[in-house]
Amino acid sequence: MDQVDQIKRKLSIVDIVGEYVELKKSGRNYKALCPFHGEKTPSFMVSPELQIYKCFGCGESGDMFSFVEKTEGIEFPQALEKLAERAGIELEKMRPDPDKGKRQVVYEINHLTAEYYHFVLTKHKVGKNALDYLTKERKFTANTIESFKLGYAPDSWDGLFSFLAKRKYSVSDILASGVVVAKKSGDGYLDKFKGRIIFPFTGIDGNVVGFSGRTVFDREPKYINTSETLVFHKSSFLYGLDKAKVGIRKKGAVFVEGPTDVISSYQAGVDNVVATSGTALTTGHLKIISRFTKDITFCFDSDSAGFSAVDRAIELAEKEDFNLRVAIIPEKYKDLDEFIKSGPKDLFSFFDGAVSVYDFFLTLVLKRYNKNDPIGKKKIVQELVPIYSRITDPVTLNHYTKRLSEAVSIDQTTVTNLLKGKAVSGFDTREEQIEDKGSDSEETKGKSPGEYILALLMKAPLDISQTVLYKLAQKDFADPKLAEVFSVLKEHLIDRKKKLEIKHFSNKFGDELKGLIEDLYLWDMGDLAADPVLLQSEIDTAFARLKQATIKRELKELSARIKDAEISKDVELLDELSRKFKDLSQKLI
Repeated sequence: MDQVDQIKRKLSIVDIVGEYVELKKSGRNYKALCPFHGEKTPSFMVSPELQIYKCFGCGESGDMFSFVEKTEGIEFPQALEKLAERAGIELEKMRPDPDKGKRQVVYEINHLTAEYYHFVLTKHKVGKNALDYLTKERKFTANTIESFKLGYAPDSWDGLFSFLAKRKYSVSDILASGVVVAKKSGDGYLDKFKGRIIFPFTGIDGNVVGFSGRTVFDREPKYINTSETLVFHKSSFLYGLDKAKVGIRKKGAVFVEGPTDVISSYQAGVDNVVATSGTALTTGHLKIISRFTKDITFCFDSDSAGFSAVDRAIELAEKEDFNLRVAIIPEKYKDLDEFIKSGPKDLFSFFDGAVSVYDFFLTLVLKRYNKNDPIGKKKIVQELVPIYSRITDPVTLNHYTKRLSEAVSIDQTTVTNLLKGKAVSGFDTREEQIEDKGSDSEETKGKSPGEYILALLMKAPLDISQTVLYKLAQKDFADPKLAEVFSVLKEHLIDRKKKLEIKHFSNKFGDELKGLIEDLYLWDMGDLAADPVLLQSEIDTAFARLKQATIKRELKELSARIKDAEISKDVELLDELSRKFKDLSQKLI
């Protein structure tokens, strides 16, 4: 057992958090006003069983160590010392990092690799074609090439490997850096980036952590990046941040699609631009940016790929409470680099003119469909409703409810109902016309029926949970993650004699599902768990709602099959499906 676990066994997170905020018992958990953001209604939950906390308002979560770090503004070593003293545990001397020396060697190899490729590009005749491409086609100046240490990897098998080996680096260290790979067959080693223009990945501390290589021979793939190493992690590395961090603090961050967009922007005088490297935007990237700013502008191409990129990014960034805008590249330019080459008079004005992400979605969808055609109008609404329904600020939601209503010329009440998830007669398909007669209780707001019943079952006594477990099936949970949790929960509870041990149960899952289970268990349900009669009634109601949702999904599938049968004029199948639809619909009454 390490010292962190020893401290956790000696101390209770309830006692630690209770020193900073006033905690009140809520079922098996405790709740309080969140210390990390202003709120009037408690959404901050603490679990003594799981030894964790989570705020369902701002999303802050962690254990007793992270709580002390965040509330006192200290780093982990200081929090460890503070809690160790509270627990009466004498800390062992900090052991040295076993990988520190290995990381230092990788940094050295990466630095030499960058210098080697930069020399080939700028000083050697082998790099002339690549240099011509960068200066004549990309319009990069000598100063820009020098500033970003751009390079060229000769189209030879092992030029870099020989260069590094002569400097007495071991084969294992060279391979660990990721700049050389072993041959797939036979003995020997190959330069990973051969025949490519090199973009070094420089960390905030100035160390070269990896590389990206662009082919000059039209080979596939067009770009290849360093694989994960001791010093390079693509899910948290942002290209250009070493140069943009000061500009980002002043003006916010602009996210573009790749290294060349970053370099072109920097050369044009914009110093707050970054890009991800070989991956979509991740929570790790946002955590890094949040150290500098909460203002983000996404700059993407105005096509379907750009639409998807922003949609994925907005969902992540909204959870982290960023202020989001989108700069739309004019359609006649294929990318930002080409737009900059065209010589816009003021690139700063272009970025300053970025629109709200919701205006961006509206603009793109209106271009895609005919808003004057009934089918086009329906498609516009179907694409935008899932996006706009995520808006939590009431003023913003009201604004875009009106915008969407005016854009497609439909009644604002209809749009409001759609955004609230209510069916609208004459607009939705036949399975959506069946109104959900149940209403959400105060406890179920913001949660699906599947999430709610799982949260109830985790806290219910066995005799109550087992009354519905055998009547539920995986198909009742539309979300595959919830279905997986239910399957294991059912197997775990169906024949047991004792209550659920939540810590033991959550450890059966990987990090993602474990986090989901912890969220559900921390969910504040007031005093339901203390009243068996009320708890049984709530579980019965949640069970009925979940089954109703299952029937609606089955009706939706039947509706689609009925439409296919109508088109194919299969009368016999149409009659059969219509009977099934009618019989199933009766179960909702």
